[in-house]
Parts: sequence; structure tokens; C-alpha cells
Amino acid sequence: MRYTTRVEGGIRYIDTGPRGTSGTGFLLIHGLGGSLEQWIPVIGLLSPTARVIAIDVPGFGHSRTRRGDFDLTAAVERISGVLDALHVDRCVVVSHSISCVVAAGLAAARPDAVRSLVLVSGALLRASEIAQRPSRALRHPKLGLVVLTQFLAGVVPVPRFLLNALASSALLRTVTLWPFVAHPGRIPTEHLVEALTGSGSLAVLRILLTANAIDYHRLLSAVEQPVTLVIGDRDRLIDADDVARLRGMMRVVRVSVIRGCGHWPWLEQPSQLAARLTSSETS
Repeated sequence: MRYTTRVEGGIRYIDTGPRGTSGTGFLLIHGLGGSLEQWIPVIGLLSPTARVIAIDVPGFGHSRTRRGDFDLTAAVERISGVLDALHVDRCVVVSHSISCVVAAGLAAARPDAVRSLVLVSGALLRASEIAQRPSRALRHPKLGLVVLTQFLAGVVPVPRFLLNALASSALLRTVTLWPFVAHPGRIPTEHLVEALTGSGSLAVLRILLTANAIDYHRLLSAVEQPVTLVIGDRDRLIDADDVARLRGMMRVVRVSVIRGCGHWPWLEQPSQLAARLTSSETS
């Protein structure tokens, strides 16, 4: 499905779904190295009944630069400006993976506009600690390998011909997507090319090199709004200890597990993810 993209304050966005209803809208923030296109399958499921806004995080998608510019504080301020320009209030902010820090910063800065958070694959306590201090990977080598793979995969834009090859070959998906999804050979391919279009940015490398400057724990602990965690049961980056520790830092009101799913629920199980988001909006 095609949606019209617009630009506000230098941020490209999609704004769709009904207006003027009593329901709360959604603001969708993509993950590391991604773009708003990753949410296309989910937008189509949510927008018939709710206003849905998806954005390119500054430094990613169409706003990526050759130098890999990214500044967390500036990104939060610019996204906040988009909320004002689009007259958004009481929204549910949905983030994927490490972009939970962007969502947390926005929630802390705009309690008037952010009703709650949904962190999709965002309980990344151990992974963030490895990114900040790579020597910790020696104690968790499998996790360290997946963390490194996630960062490296997010640096380089994926050419269209490779996306088309992934969509047509179960074997190629198995070889390349195993760190991200539970069953690479069985993922639905109808949205794969579209969802991964625009991915890749040197800003990922900048984030990795400056990871120590991002106080992950402080950012998450500053959130006062209720938080829902959505986690794939086969996510290689998250375990029960991550969830337990995050419960001690944030007001987690629900943990929703998607079965047979890895780190990319928006691609593997979009219908299941949309159902969880709708449930979080009414809780």
C-alpha cells in the first residue's frame, strides 16, 4: 500500500487514519538504521481505526547524510516540533529496538503530548552495555556477535536488487536475516522490499562510536508514563533478565510476548504486533 509522505521541520512523515475521534493516535519511531517504511505493514492494519503517524528519525531514512550526522537531543526536539505542527496530543509513542531512547527522551520532554510508550524489542539492557563497553562481549559472546551484526547491518543502505533477491529466495533470507528474525525462510515477503527500503545510515556507526555518551539507564528511568513491552519469544537480544531489570527502571504495566518471532515483529508478525498496539491503546 502506498502512502503520501510529507515533510515538516526537515522530518519526513506519514500521517494517515481518521481524525477527530476520541481514540488515541500512534506515533511510530523506527529502529536502528531503519526508516518509516519499516512500519508500512503495521500502518495498514492500524489506520482504519486510529490516526497513525510514522516518521524518519533525523539522521535516518531520507534525512541521512554522508557524514552520518545524529544528535539525540536535537532529534527529540525536532520530533516534538512535528507533534506541535500536526496538533498531536495524547499519543501512544511506539518505538522499535534502540530507538527506545528517542521515545523515552520524547516522553520525558513532552508529558503533555505522550500518553504512554510501547517499546517493541526495546528491552536492551545487556545489549546496550555491550555497545558501551565491547569487552563485556567476552562474557556473552553470542549476544556480542548479534549486537555487532545489528550495528553493521544498519550502516550500509541495502540496494534494491538485494531486497528483491531476499524476497524471492528463502535460502538467501536464511543466510542474511538470521540475527533479526526467528524463521528467516518463512517470513512474509509481500512487504519485505518496501519495509526495508531506505534502511542503512552512517549515523549507526556514529551511535556505536559514541555509545558511552548516551545514558541509556537515565533516559529510560526518566519516563513517568506507563510502558508496554512487546517482545518476540525468539529475540536473540533480549532475555528475562533484561525484562526484569527494565521493570525496575520504568512503570511497565504489560509485557506482551509474540510467539515465533525475533527482533523484527513489524516484518515477521505485523498482524500480531498491530493487535498488541491496539490493546495497549485501550488499556
